[in-house]
Amino acid sequence: ASRAKMGGSGYAGYAPGHKVVMATPLQQALKAVKDDKSLETMEKLTRNSAQAPAEEKFRRVRLTNEKIAAVITNVPGAVRVMLEMGWRLVENDEFLILPTGTSVTMKDVREIDDARRALRKLEDEEMKRRIAARNRARQDPEKARLLAQMEADKAERAAKGPVTAGSVAVPRGEGRMMTAEQAGASGSSGGGG
Repeated sequence: ASRAKMGGSGYAGYAPGHKVVMATPLQQALKAVKDDKSLETMEKLTRNSAQAPAEEKFRRVRLTNEKIAAVITNVPGAVRVMLEMGWRLVENDEFLILPTGTSVTMKDVREIDDARRALRKLEDEEMKRRIAARNRARQDPEKARLLAQMEADKAERAAKGPVTAGSVAVPRGEGRMMTAEQAGASGSSGGGG
């Protein structure tokens, strides 16, 4: 289809010049990890390696360590994230090492941090949905009936139009003009004089 046929828009309805940015393999791998503790640990390991690349202790992770196993080894997708950043499995998959010549950067740390924020946002939205569903399920039937009646009354009033109507002249008497005196109201006040 030509641009003229698409109403002057670019690809997929985007404005011309809009670039669709594909997620990197690391971003795709991070999106698969649904455990904040896991992402937190990977962020710490990556930050330590990025800040002190010559320190051997930051370039080797024992996957059989109880704490590491709980947040990396046993979390779906976590080892894949580490491999995407350049870590390698060695010694019968007992260790992850960052080979000499391979380094992680603060950009990798930011990617992990972005994934943590996105995960927290998803978790918050899910919690709000669950709370709303629970509140709807727990709603008092009498309250629900009253709220529905109030809405029906509101709709009925809106359909009737405004409460006040414009004033309409109503003929009174013969239609003659009188002065105040002719009507019995003399200019003096007080009674009896």
